[in-house]
Amino acid sequence: MLYNPKKRILYLLILPVLITAACSTSKETARDSGFTSTSVEANRITSSIPDYSVSLATLKGKGKAIVSEPGNNERVTIYFSSNREKSLVTVRNGIGIEGGKLLTDGDSLLVYNKIDKFARKISIREGSLERINNLASLNILDIINFTVDSTQISAVFENEDHYRLQLNSGARVFVDKDNGLIQQVEQPPSSRLPYSRIEYEAYSEINGFKLPRRITIFSADKKSKVNLLVQSLEVNPELEELEIELPKNTKIYYR
Repeated sequence: MLYNPKKRILYLLILPVLITAACSTSKETARDSGFTSTSVEANRITSSIPDYSVSLATLKGKGKAIVSEPGNNERVTIYFSSNREKSLVTVRNGIGIEGGKLLTDGDSLLVYNKIDKFARKISIREGSLERINNLASLNILDIINFTVDSTQISAVFENEDHYRLQLNSGARVFVDKDNGLIQQVEQPPSSRLPYSRIEYEAYSEINGFKLPRRITIFSADKKSKVNLLVQSLEVNPELEELEIELPKNTKIYYR
């Protein structure tokens, strides 16, 4: 792991207004119009996309999340720590009470409900994920720095503002022509991933790392979404072991 305490950065983002889920509009239609095949080579595009898979090993931060689903909107504060293998998320409600912890290793999600004192283990590709679980089931480091290799690309399209990369997996990645930053990732239903689309906005440079501070994640069934506003972020901090210490006699349910 590449830890360098001297280069640790605490990056604070102070924004006066938190955009609510009701006001958030999808940019999918605008980005997905007017595309035609292009002769631009895939490796030329991917070379412009920030890839920190080696230089960025850990993240730690805080954010506000708005969970929007049919008949319900909920605001929570999340604290997250992530390396390339695991992500740990702690959730607090609007009045600061810790409601639980969520740990993912990429294959399963362990959810500990601190209030009701039970735990649940869910297979990410087979279980039914909802609410904040959609965000917590993903490796936050991999999501914040989504990378694409040219060997994964089967076709390239472009319009006036974006490149659209068609991946071998069926996924589509939209890249801004001006700065090489990923704006949107779409996954096909066949991926069995817990999300159908991720939108990235408000990139900022943090000690040389260009990372998004606003991320919107749409559920696989497209009925719910999570808007995450990153308020503070540490890059490459030393992390304690990413685990959830369950109290004795905690019931664990599997589904």
